[in-house]
Amino acid sequence: MTIVNRALIVDDHSLYRRGLYVLLKDHFSCSEIAEASGFAEAEDCIARSAAFDLMLFDLAMPGMVRPMTLAPLRMSHPNAKIVMVAASENKEDILEAVSVGLSGFIPKSLPSNEFIAAIKMIMDGQIYVPGHMMRSGVVLQAAHPLAALADRPVVAAASLTPRQKNVLDCVRKGMSNREIAEHLGISIGTVKIHVATLLAVLKVNNRVQLALT
Repeated sequence: MTIVNRALIVDDHSLYRRGLYVLLKDHFSCSEIAEASGFAEAEDCIARSAAFDLMLFDLAMPGMVRPMTLAPLRMSHPNAKIVMVAASENKEDILEAVSVGLSGFIPKSLPSNEFIAAIKMIMDGQIYVPGHMMRSGVVLQAAHPLAALADRPVVAAASLTPRQKNVLDCVRKGMSNREIAEHLGISIGTVKIHVATLLAVLKVNNRVQLALT
């Protein structure tokens, strides 16, 4: 049996979150499931908690612009299975999700048994995309597609979330983690997560270099 120890469900529709919650509990013996209704809330959950095995993100919700939004999270949490769950099956969105290293793109229209099968594939180390993309010859490499992204700092910077951009602006002003936390109304732990992500995404080694980006 495929087991998911800790999962995060991010969707602005509470009914759909509840459905995924029940599915993960019943079919994957998930011992801990966190929920968030938007991307900023999800970032706070990630900052407060130990590593999640599986993260499911809705595409159309507050704070989510496109699959590229998850690129910094993918880079800062390389061991997590990060999956896009979307109402649409737009080819460009699916290709972008794969290109930034997500573990899958699951349509919300999938029947529950197929959704379960998709999660099992992902937890076994495979990448899941809708069947029509597989048939069209889309190449799926589970290696490290973000290596190419990391060598493109302009693209990486463009993928920052609004909250990450706010933290970066504060770092550029010389503010400490505590000052940033007070200024943005978030925890110091969340600030530390954002700073670590910014260092990785922008390929710099310290706050001084980060302030100069």
